[in-house]
Amino acid sequence: MKSRGLLVLAGSLVTAVLAVGTAFLPMPYVLLEPGPTVDTLGANGGHAVITVSGAEASASQGQLRLTTVEVEGGLDLWRALGVWFDREEALVPREVVYPAGKSDQQVQQENTASFQESESTAVTVALKKLGNPAGVKVTADVDDIGGPSAGLMLTLGIIDKLTPADLTGGKIIAGTGTVDEDGTVGAIGGIPQKLAGAKRAGAVYFLVPAENCDEALRNAVSGLPMARVATVDDALTALTAIAAGGTPTACGAA
Repeated sequence: MKSRGLLVLAGSLVTAVLAVGTAFLPMPYVLLEPGPTVDTLGANGGHAVITVSGAEASASQGQLRLTTVEVEGGLDLWRALGVWFDREEALVPREVVYPAGKSDQQVQQENTASFQESESTAVTVALKKLGNPAGVKVTADVDDIGGPSAGLMLTLGIIDKLTPADLTGGKIIAGTGTVDEDGTVGAIGGIPQKLAGAKRAGAVYFLVPAENCDEALRNAVSGLPMARVATVDDALTALTAIAAGGTPTACGAA
């Protein structure tokens, strides 16, 4: 009996040691958490986000903030378990962000290229909305941000810069969404984290791509109403309503 008890004790100790060791092994997941927000009407990294030449750029009292998601890898079991108690964070399989067969550097390069393309499209769409004014050149530059989801807020920022009226109404408005050359606003990922980041930045409204509204409603943040936008025109209409103290078309509205 004594030897049996020693065997059980030894087995328990081995199990405990293995459990502790496993807790500190990297997990095959990455963490999504709220990233920084950037005012497209202001500066970032020591330079203006949007630069206009060939026309006078107007000033605004409010802000139009693009939102981002931070990705954290190398998680151990304890860090992963902590996510279950934080609704602003989410675990996703590593392959969702870093597909198999591609290095982290390759993914980063692709994200950078995607962002640069979204910047170019934002300029094209904004100038088209303004009638393609002659001689006007616009550049957009945001450091250390990848992917196409800033397209909407960059487009709105350019239009605001080239419009005498203050489209913000002096308010902080955040949002997200891709933009196609026809002005369609497309769906993006990371809505829960972007809503949380917008709230932290003091936003009083969030522009949500129409295709993301169901997810946004499931992850609504108290005190941050959401406007449903399917096109750049929808977004401009929403801004007009918000600036006037009205209510734009909301996510979930019939």
